[in-house]
Amino acid sequence: MQSIVSPTTHAPEAAPPQELPQGPPQELPQELSEDLAEDLTRELSRERTVPRGLVHRWSLSEVFLTDSRAADGRDFVAAAQLPLSHAYFRDHPGRRAFHDPLLVLEACRQSVTYAAHCHQGVPEATTFMVTSWALEVTGPDALDCGERPGELTVHGTVTDRVERGGRLRRLVFAMRLTLDGRPLGTLSMDVSCTPTEQYHALRRMQRGSEVPTAFLLPADPHGEPADPARAGRLDPLNVVLDDARHASGALESVLSARTFRNRSMYDHPYDHVPAMVFSEAARQGALLLTADDGAAIGAGRVLRLRGSFEKFAELDDTVRLTTRPDPERGPGSYLMTAVQSGATVAEVTVTLG
Repeated sequence: MQSIVSPTTHAPEAAPPQELPQGPPQELPQELSEDLAEDLTRELSRERTVPRGLVHRWSLSEVFLTDSRAADGRDFVAAAQLPLSHAYFRDHPGRRAFHDPLLVLEACRQSVTYAAHCHQGVPEATTFMVTSWALEVTGPDALDCGERPGELTVHGTVTDRVERGGRLRRLVFAMRLTLDGRPLGTLSMDVSCTPTEQYHALRRMQRGSEVPTAFLLPADPHGEPADPARAGRLDPLNVVLDDARHASGALESVLSARTFRNRSMYDHPYDHVPAMVFSEAARQGALLLTADDGAAIGAGRVLRLRGSFEKFAELDDTVRLTTRPDPERGPGSYLMTAVQSGATVAEVTVTLG
């Protein structure tokens, strides 16, 4: 699961209490009224990023959200800038002509975090956990890069809000996305909420000790790192798969600890594998299978991504990944399953095109 730590304490990320509801994101609601949406969008500023603490980032270079405005108790609009140069999100050989859909996903995660604090009144000392998300790129041409950084606009709605014991426990968001004025697609995100102090206690109870963070653990590869070019990367530090090999039509691999030193994937002291790392692993596994099979999957863009993050993936224990074609979801679709200590911790389906 992708946790989002408290901006004031920068604490490690929390586990959701077992009783919290989880499941696929809800259906998208109707859009804001046209007049209201236009008014709010015109008011959005794109001159500077929002305070990094409100999107739970340490590094200013990892903040993409520039503004957010609330329409009412449920609806909001947000703006983000997609850079044309970035050590992780722009590290794609031969693919600099389009914006990375995972960058869109991260910008939307930031819009949700900001909206929770500033529009939903969630206290700063709260840890958020993304338990599932689903991105659908219906207008892939909108990803094409121009001469200026991309201008992403998010029309978001809170479709569900669960409180228990006087505390917020869950928020579900649905978003409609435009990029440089062109319809891009939709995104749903299910977020569990836990007071940060409770989170620390829960994690210590689960482990029976203090929980190590990525910055304090060795970052040695688990076997031979995957070939960056075949995994769609230039910088080896952005490759998340080790010991990749074919087995019965699937790709077996191990999630690499080398990413612990990647300050885009691990911007602050995560204490488990984030959902974004699992999403990247699913993409790289799909690209490796595509390269090995000689299949033509267009530009290799992610056109659909659906992830479910069911359990914590501990950083100091091996995570084994299996990626295989998923024909039920159409051509270019692949399912990655992540297993640790015999239990499935995450599943991510990607469709390339």
